[in-house]
Amino acid sequence: MASLLEIELRYSKDLTLCINDNGTGFDPAIADKGKDEHFGLQGMRERAARIGAKLALMTSASGTEIKLIVPGGVIFPTSSSPRLRLFAKIRALFRLKDEESNLD
Repeated sequence: MASLLEIELRYSKDLTLCINDNGTGFDPAIADKGKDEHFGLQGMRERAARIGAKLALMTSASGTEIKLIVPGGVIFPTSSSPRLRLFAKIRALFRLKDEESNLD
């Protein structure tokens, strides 16, 4: 059982979340492949992949570390990103539709 938990959140170019404990760790094979009929680690990996992030899990007899790195382009989009330009166009279309309906 862990007696110390450290959580660090850093943001600069990327957003990094790092969680460490001083517990006894667990089987490294479980860290790599997960455990049959348990979906916590698998779900974390799937969610990270879905947003283009990297998830690393390291475990040993001296504790466990989970590190999530989300690329800056995902977490801090710029106004010139294709996604924001698309949303701006959609928003403009809805405004035009509202204006046209108000003219009636």
